[in-house]
Amino acid sequence: MQNFDLVILGGGPGGYPLAARMARKGWQVAIVDHASEFGGTCLNWGCIPTKALLASARSYHLLKNAADFGLSCSETSFDWPKILERKSKITLQLRQGIVKMLEKSGVTIFNGHGQLGKDRVIKVSRSDNTETIEIQAKKVCLAVGSIPAAPAVFPADRNIFWTSNEALNADKVPESLLVVGGGVIGIELGQVFAEFGSKVCVVEMMPQILPGLDNATAKRLLPVFKKAGLEVLVGKKVEALAATNGRATATIDGSTREFDKVLIAVGRRVNMSFLQNSDLEIETEKGFIKIDDHYMTSQSDVYAIGDAVKGPMLAHKASYDAMILAAQWQGKKLTADYSLVPSCVYTHPEIAWVGLNEEQLKERQIEYKTGRSMFSANGKALTAGEGDGQIKTLLSTDGKLLGAVIWGPEASNIINEATMMSQFGISNHDFSMMIHPHPTLSEAFMESVENASGEGVHG
Repeated sequence: MQNFDLVILGGGPGGYPLAARMARKGWQVAIVDHASEFGGTCLNWGCIPTKALLASARSYHLLKNAADFGLSCSETSFDWPKILERKSKITLQLRQGIVKMLEKSGVTIFNGHGQLGKDRVIKVSRSDNTETIEIQAKKVCLAVGSIPAAPAVFPADRNIFWTSNEALNADKVPESLLVVGGGVIGIELGQVFAEFGSKVCVVEMMPQILPGLDNATAKRLLPVFKKAGLEVLVGKKVEALAATNGRATATIDGSTREFDKVLIAVGRRVNMSFLQNSDLEIETEKGFIKIDDHYMTSQSDVYAIGDAVKGPMLAHKASYDAMILAAQWQGKKLTADYSLVPSCVYTHPEIAWVGLNEEQLKERQIEYKTGRSMFSANGKALTAGEGDGQIKTLLSTDGKLLGAVIWGPEASNIINEATMMSQFGISNHDFSMMIHPHPTLSEAFMESVENASGEGVHG
């Protein structure tokens, strides 16, 4: 039996950075995952493939609206198989890069499924089914990620009733699509299929789309998505689903409708397959693996990070967990703080937010000042045909950023300004001393901060 200082189950954005960090510090490290799964959900079934499809959808939108830029494009069409092929090439390239990086870092790779047992013994079932081997570690880290949540109340026929996995590999664009759930996955994939011609209906049982986004922005975005071809129903429930003659019949708020396909996008759950047929028990809490401030589970020297533990199920949060845990193992006194984890939605327009929103500030009775900046007043946005959207910043009475929400062009990049301003406690006065190049989209963030204190020129 091979022995290691550390064995990591899962090669996603939590597992592979942790493996590389510790191997470079001289630890004997092994990582277990299927060859086709390195990079995790993010790379193979989430962040990257959806962004590839969204990029194709956005390019197609620009072609159809070329006249807005003084261009002529008389015949527009798309090739769905080639769009999928492009998506797959991107994920393959990135996955191969991760494997090469791990090998260069000195990490031993086991391709297959890992089952954790007592005394930190891991049975690895090889991907090619040739053999099962056992390895043992001084420390084990569960970076096992998550899988789509598909409650038993939903039909199991994945030819009609998709999870995000099936949607990402659909053989064709359906004529009509019901999306159950108005979170990030549902809105992003809904917009992809709508752009390519599907009649898409998104049903969210909560009062707003995109939980976590401030209520005012969520409401403001409903007509924006309607204009983009999405029918969005909030505060409604899909009461029944059934297959009828190869299509789906849905009862929505008392009314019956038919769709070619249904995307079940009601969230994700922890992948607990590492305990299948195991003699080990791991304590859980509210659906997540329970950990202490040092990421240790109920089993000694067994740790867990990323989607498997409390906090937002985001790739960058998993990588952050890996960084904190690696630092702790090197003797640094750090604990995780998820209060400034940015959230991003890569639709058109993009949406991003970080920190506290207005509802949360009011609930906590925290005084704040609000600044706004419209992209319709931003030169760079207008030249790119991206004048819709705004930036809203929330400042404390002493000028520190409490939270920000952005919808508009490059929101996922601009939100980094807000995160840094909050992370390092930069006051609005000091921030205004930072020269922003012109013309740029980031100028709009600076102006929003200045408008919160009444110092903005364009306020």
